[in-house]
Amino acid sequence: MARVAVSLVVGGLVLACTEPAPESLDAGPCRAVVRDVAPGESPHVPVGTEIAWSANPPVGGPHFPSWGRWGESHVALERGYWVHNLEHGGVVLLHNCPSGCADDVARLEALLAAFPVDASCTAPVRARLLIAADPLLPAGVPIAAAAWGRNYTAACVDEQTLGAFVRATYASAPEDTCAQGREPSVPAADAGPSSDAGAASTDAAGE
Repeated sequence: MARVAVSLVVGGLVLACTEPAPESLDAGPCRAVVRDVAPGESPHVPVGTEIAWSANPPVGGPHFPSWGRWGESHVALERGYWVHNLEHGGVVLLHNCPSGCADDVARLEALLAAFPVDASCTAPVRARLLIAADPLLPAGVPIAAAAWGRNYTAACVDEQTLGAFVRATYASAPEDTCAQGREPSVPAADAGPSSDAGAASTDAAGE
């Protein structure tokens, strides 16, 4: 389990570092907690490889060679893909609602849509954000987010603390690229230059 300690509370958002987290933290209406965790070595591994990450949700580490499509709400995107998105400076918004949470997903989608356009991206990509269902989130955590070296967990959608997390962690990773992803797989003509071959100069530096 990641070891963290509350070091600061800003606008209801709990920032954390290296000591064990308390059992319960009151940070805004959704008890949001942010943890800093070293990403560790982050090589490419074959698709389908079983990966043991150092944090939940992951903040880096081994990942698949291709990455998820930006700006979409994914229902079945494996962690191995979206961890690669983190390496590119993206932030992934996560939910785990076995009984359904359409309202929460709609609020995540609204947050994604409201984020400013990233000048390094090429239309139709607006920013390095995506949403993914994640059944592997810790028990009792329906809402989370991940960025390179930092994650966020909460009991519900709180736009204030989640928005602060996205702004604080966006484009803060080893590789600064906004190339569109290809996962779930789409024809190359539709996806644009998004494979590792298309972003070889940045991905090679991260291996």
